[in-house]
Amino acid sequence: MINILIESIIPLTAILLLFLVLHKPMLTHLGANKVYAMWLMLPIGLLAYNLPLSWFEGFSLGSVEIQRYIVSPAETLQQDFVREWLIATWALFVSLLLSYWFLSHVLFKKNLNLKAIDHSFKHQLPAKLPVYMSAHAYSPMLVGLFKQKLILPEDFALLYNDEQQRLIVEHEICHFDRNDIYWNLIAFVLLAFFWFHPLAWLAYFRFRRDQELSCDQTVLARKRAESRINYSKALLVAAETAPPLAFAQLSFKKYGDKEIMFERIKQIKQNANSSKLGLALVSLLSVSLLSGLSYAGNVGTPGGEGQEGNKLKEVEGLHPIVRIEPRYPIQAARDHVEGAVVLKFDVNPAGKVENVSVIKAIPEQTFNKEARRALKQWEYNAKGKYHKDLLVQLDFRMDQDSTFYTGDLIEKIKVVK
Repeated sequence: MINILIESIIPLTAILLLFLVLHKPMLTHLGANKVYAMWLMLPIGLLAYNLPLSWFEGFSLGSVEIQRYIVSPAETLQQDFVREWLIATWALFVSLLLSYWFLSHVLFKKNLNLKAIDHSFKHQLPAKLPVYMSAHAYSPMLVGLFKQKLILPEDFALLYNDEQQRLIVEHEICHFDRNDIYWNLIAFVLLAFFWFHPLAWLAYFRFRRDQELSCDQTVLARKRAESRINYSKALLVAAETAPPLAFAQLSFKKYGDKEIMFERIKQIKQNANSSKLGLALVSLLSVSLLSGLSYAGNVGTPGGEGQEGNKLKEVEGLHPIVRIEPRYPIQAARDHVEGAVVLKFDVNPAGKVENVSVIKAIPEQTFNKEARRALKQWEYNAKGKYHKDLLVQLDFRMDQDSTFYTGDLIEKIKVVK
């Protein structure tokens, strides 16, 4: 998992940087609905970068040259310590963020003290969206993942006139119809996974603001100027009446401080519609970006190698994209024992290593277990093809200057530097 995250940093940064830099002109020329839909580029782009695609041709290695990998105890211990520390730190913050969100959601729902609204509610709602009132709700909102509810504040009828009430309810119905609460959950999980990336935080808040702008545009489509003014006044009322730290999952006031409310009012005033030229240019840019990410993710060289053998494998079509270093057995390191293991294995269409077996080992049974354990975690750019009977040799050396010689353990293996 940590390898996928590390490899995704470059495409993630490219997508977010491009989107955030071009956001303002896109919002002006395309409108909020188109911009909100374009956030799909992020998950699609990451998938395009990480998933092997069938239109890249695979290649069965057979007896092709392989590279010899050297494992030393000092290097392994250092790499394991750094790797385990990074994984532990990342996992800790992911757990904290997800736990905070979950506990906040549970406590908020528990404190709502919902009161069902009778059938006299005068605004039409979807059949599967019940409506409730709460003294602890400061703004209309949707809550619940499996069974959503529309929650209204007790003073809803006092704060807003009839038309404002109708428009606000339409705003919440827009969230409900688009399943925005689930998109928010996906966005928050992605944020939790990439908590270390500053652009991820900026993008998350921008995404939530675009979500509100998009619902505003949907509600006010083909509405009269008087309705737009009335709706803008309702936004100001919501900003003034809610306390600064009011919590809401998906609400009319969510991310509704005065600065953001003014942005929403400004967008309502502009009433931006997408131009054909702007839409064509953005579509071309999106396709080009996704294609470039797909190509980069499927033909990129493995990190940190740069040897002649790797260049040969890249041309031939198959190379490891995730390589877990074996641990040097403690007893062997204490006794200064060196050796080598040759393993045979298969790679399935998803790039996972299968059917690992030891062909030859020097000395017998000393390094077999660690060599097999590490190789089972390797991943290859299989490109949707199944590769059988591949070979790799792992040399266990106490240091880089070791003079221990094993020779070619299998005659057909040509060792490259």
